Amino acid sequence: MKSIVSFCLFASLLFAANEASAALELASLPPQQQAEKLVPANLELTFPGPVDLARSTAILLDAEGTALPTGKPFLSGDEGSVFKIPLDPSMPPGLYTLDWRVHSMDGRSAEGQYQFRVDP
Repeated sequence: MKSIVSFCLFASLLFAANEASAALELASLPPQQQAEKLVPANLELTFPGPVDLARSTAILLDAEGTALPTGKPFLSGDEGSVFKIPLDPSMPPGLYTLDWRVHSMDGRSAEGQYQFRVDP
């Protein structure tokens, strides 16, 4: 595969300050500064409760702020609590930002950004 890269991650979550649902109060992302040899198949945001996939979004941006294609987000895990965003395995080296907004099944929402770097 062309995309043998070092995948260094650092994350920053910005939750909506106004009454985030209990299902969205805690999210987990891959560990900071995790090294991988390949671009992972998916970025995963894990919540303690079910996510409303139809109302949740994720936009991948390159370092210049240009939106890039991803696969269609999907859910997995207990009660659909893991929001997964498929990535292109041939992503070139660079800095990327995932802007996400997730709604819980009870209608509340949280949003944030997840930045990561793909190194050559």
